Amino acid sequence: MNHTKPTSNNKTHRSINNYINSLHDQYSKILAIRVDLGYLKEHSEQALLSDIKKDVKKLLDNRRGKPSIFQDQVGYVVKYENAPAKGPHAHALFLYDGQHVQKDAYIGDQIGKYWSENITAGRGVHHNCNRDKDKYKDCGIGMINHADSHKRENLLNHVVPYMLKADQSIDDLRENGRERAITKGITPKPKSGAGRPRSSH
Repeated sequence: MNHTKPTSNNKTHRSINNYINSLHDQYSKILAIRVDLGYLKEHSEQALLSDIKKDVKKLLDNRRGKPSIFQDQVGYVVKYENAPAKGPHAHALFLYDGQHVQKDAYIGDQIGKYWSENITAGRGVHHNCNRDKDKYKDCGIGMINHADSHKRENLLNHVVPYMLKADQSIDDLRENGRERAITKGITPKPKSGAGRPRSSH
């Protein structure tokens, strides 16, 4: 049995969990939104890894210009994958300051619409997982209070591992040996002179 990939995934899993925990230390509530981003079938068959990465980068770079959607976003994790039926696609986790935003399913719809209509000029498709969150046995998306250890555990140990699963690898799409399958935001620096807000309202 090859243990190399699980070891790598475990290291990546720890890194992402540390990143998410650092956000929980900064914000009393985190709104977690999961959106899958891809292309219509007629475009996905010709799409390259560089296409999905370029378009996701454009999405992330354009956030400041779209405050109606991204104003209170505080972090993100994106995992790139490939599947014969979908072509290159991305699993994205967007994290918001839960003190300022609440409508997770609506925001997920807005992100997906922006991806499909603006970023990809009509070539894109999306799936908003937050519209289905009530169906998940171990739900780790939606509003998560700092003190809600169960839901935080679900985010870290169910949502993140699902995003990191290796069965749809991008290895066959790598255009150079240094291509990364996962990207995330910058870990925030602790707020000096102030503790994490404790409000649970």
